[in-house]
Amino acid sequence: MGPASLPESGFLDEWAARLRQAADRPVVGIMLRGSHARRAATEHSDVDVDVLVAADDDRAVRTPGTTAPARPAGPYAARRAYLTEFDGRLVHVSVAARDVRSWVHRLGQPADWAFGLPVTAPARLLWAVPEWRRRIDLPVLCQPADEPRLEELIATLGKVAGAHWADDPVGVRLAAADLARLCPSVLRLANPSVRVVSRRAALTAALDLPVAPPGYRTDMLLCLGLRPADPAEVGAAAGRLVRGILPLVRPYAGEIAEVAGTDLAEALVDGRVERYLRQLGRALDPVGPVPRDTSAVPTPRAGEWSTVPASDAPVTGAPARSGGAAAPGPARPSRLDPAIAAKLRRTPDGLVAAVVRAHDSGEVLMVAWMDDEALHRTLTTGRATYWSRSRGEYWVKGATSGHHQYVRSVALDCDGDALLVSVEQVGAACHTGHRTCFFTDLPVSSPESTP
Repeated sequence: MGPASLPESGFLDEWAARLRQAADRPVVGIMLRGSHARRAATEHSDVDVDVLVAADDDRAVRTPGTTAPARPAGPYAARRAYLTEFDGRLVHVSVAARDVRSWVHRLGQPADWAFGLPVTAPARLLWAVPEWRRRIDLPVLCQPADEPRLEELIATLGKVAGAHWADDPVGVRLAAADLARLCPSVLRLANPSVRVVSRRAALTAALDLPVAPPGYRTDMLLCLGLRPADPAEVGAAAGRLVRGILPLVRPYAGEIAEVAGTDLAEALVDGRVERYLRQLGRALDPVGPVPRDTSAVPTPRAGEWSTVPASDAPVTGAPARSGGAAAPGPARPSRLDPAIAAKLRRTPDGLVAAVVRAHDSGEVLMVAWMDDEALHRTLTTGRATYWSRSRGEYWVKGATSGHHQYVRSVALDCDGDALLVSVEQVGAACHTGHRTCFFTDLPVSSPESTP
């Protein structure tokens, strides 16, 4: 079904007037939100309206025309639903009446549907009193990201394990779904910022985080109940998610400490959290083999890079090849823009050399390899992503070491077989701990000049 036209301004004006008259508190503003405000509605979409009513702080609120207080003041919320005729069809008008001060305060809180991600959702002011117009006439409603809730993530895995031990399949599924909704809030520490406009967009963004454990997308879908599986498989997926997230967020122990305290942050670094997860894992690991790769992200030694396997997100392009002659296209499936892919001149392994330099000084930091998909991820996430020839998997520089490379620009050379990647380097670029990989000077001699 295609998009539906936004109801005529007369329709919205009529409803704004009707809701003002029907309110049991003085109305200060009426806001249209949801799919109609985003201009993404279909003919089946609700018309979502927020009616913002006055708040008198600690004083009683008086109903117009009365002398006695109607009710004590304070945060207020009520919902009403209407079915009305529009353009020959019935339209569901969903109304949320809210205390205006608590409504404004709520914009400073994470959205409970956004998987911990920050929200920027379009809105449209239909009517407001002059003294409140400036504060609530917002073209978008912005809500912050949730804090990294690692402690709650671990506790929820305990609930999954407890339900599994008690042979409670419904409890396993409920707890696993809660756990999956927490994962993006923790992984956000290691990923580029992304904002969402709707619950559907939040799910897509949560599943497509570029820095994530092996099999992350599949395990998220299993835990959320969006892919069929028995309770044992769901519980095992929950365990893999949490175990895979730990090495990715270990470099961000400082941020974890600000939220959950220093003990959990220290336990994350010294291995106590992993020991605790192994205890829970004995109740969650499936008896039979799992038909997919569940290898953990390798824990790096000091100063060492780590690799992050490719996500399970759908991609297009040539199928993976195990060997053979060079092909004109990519060796692995990719979402790279075909116009860019056509300019690449690849090795027989489908790779292009990437020369990495500091964007401010021009200093050459390292040389690595990219295939089409690694280049796509680099261009679309702003994080330098490479292909490991030795391990046969993608890796994001700094995913576990904390030595991130934030991409400022990427240029392709005249032959199409090399890339120049300008980055903002955080920490050392070399796995030895040096700023650059090119720290060993070689002697250069030349024939003695003759007089």
